[in-house]
Amino acid sequence: MKLSNISIACFGLLIPLVSSAQTLEQAIATTFATNPDIKSAFNEYMSSRYIIDKSRGAYKPSLDIDAGIGYESIHPSDSTGKSDTEMTRKDMAITLTQLIWDGSKTLYDIDRTSADAESVRYQLLADAQNVALEVIKAYLDVVKTQKLTALSTSNLNTHKRIYADIKKRTESGIGSVADLNQVKARLAKAQSNVLAAQNNHKDAQTAFFRLVGEAPTNLIFPHADQNFIPNSLDEAQSQAFDNHPVIKIALADVDSARFQYKQADANYFPVISFEAKQSWNDDVGGVNGLNSETQAMLRVRYNLYNGGRDSANSDSMAYQLNKAKDLRERAYRSVEQELRLSWSALELTKQQKSFLIQHVDSMSNTVIAYQKQYRIGKRTLLDLLNTENELFESRKNYLETQFAQQYAQYRTLTSTGQLLDALRVDIPEEWTQSVEY
Repeated sequence: MKLSNISIACFGLLIPLVSSAQTLEQAIATTFATNPDIKSAFNEYMSSRYIIDKSRGAYKPSLDIDAGIGYESIHPSDSTGKSDTEMTRKDMAITLTQLIWDGSKTLYDIDRTSADAESVRYQLLADAQNVALEVIKAYLDVVKTQKLTALSTSNLNTHKRIYADIKKRTESGIGSVADLNQVKARLAKAQSNVLAAQNNHKDAQTAFFRLVGEAPTNLIFPHADQNFIPNSLDEAQSQAFDNHPVIKIALADVDSARFQYKQADANYFPVISFEAKQSWNDDVGGVNGLNSETQAMLRVRYNLYNGGRDSANSDSMAYQLNKAKDLRERAYRSVEQELRLSWSALELTKQQKSFLIQHVDSMSNTVIAYQKQYRIGKRTLLDLLNTENELFESRKNYLETQFAQQYAQYRTLTSTGQLLDALRVDIPEEWTQSVEY
């Protein structure tokens, strides 16, 4: 529908021509680089990567040195005919141990820690996506409250102009004191609306600074990339189940629990290792002088009974696996619920916007018509003020719905797990490198 000149002038406020504007993408990039929550999540992920290296270390050889010096006293049995011996004992040994097979316990431990790291990586992406959505809301709130302040100020100026005209007519005896008092009350309310709008704008700026770490500068109304907006709820659900980091976290956690269960079962198998040892002894065991010993052994260690601990641990890990599967199901339901809520908000704000713009257009035409009728004496200044108030409310409602629709689009992108891709914000390479297992 074609808008009248008044409504077009109002909505032109939404697209200011500003130089050196701070874009939404720039604000989010700054947040990712400085936000403590994101940095904390990244450090957690990098820590998990080194835990994988720790697990892999079990496959590498272990080299140990054992050395000592001290007092030794030997008191042999009388039947040996040997006398007591006291000497300074000195010994040293170097041992090389290489794991050959442990029932794949180490292999499953590597897989488990890798799955844990992948889960933490997706948690980082989920945190980044949620923080990005918070920044989007803060960004939109700053722009919205700025426009509402301008709209309220324009409405106040209209009230001042009409109040001045009615006051002049009252003083000249043409207007009534009752009309003047009524306009004075509405003028006070318009002034209060401006102060409330200014306060909301300052609150929005404070929220923006808390997230981004810097004050907002020349923000502009952002637009979500429509190429990433699904065409239907079914398409959105398919994208969410394929891409949402919360679901990816749950899937990785199930893998981790499965590897942990297999790792527990590995305790039922023997451990085979190779061991090489070189030892030197001086004045040891009551024997004077230096002697040495060399060993190269293939060792098998097999626990026959340990009080049922392995069996209990295996049963415990089986229940942990079932728990992870239950949490995976909860993740699917949670993602679907949030998606339906965001999709519903998107659809409803679209419909609201189409009706509200008709309301604004109609009220703009009404104001123009009342102005013409006032000039020929068919309308009073109070009639004009009434229509101006309704036009202000319609513009305000449209403005709020327009921002609500834009936020609903970004919220839908978050619900499908596509927000970071749609924003095209540069993120560290480590965030995107999946952990193989």
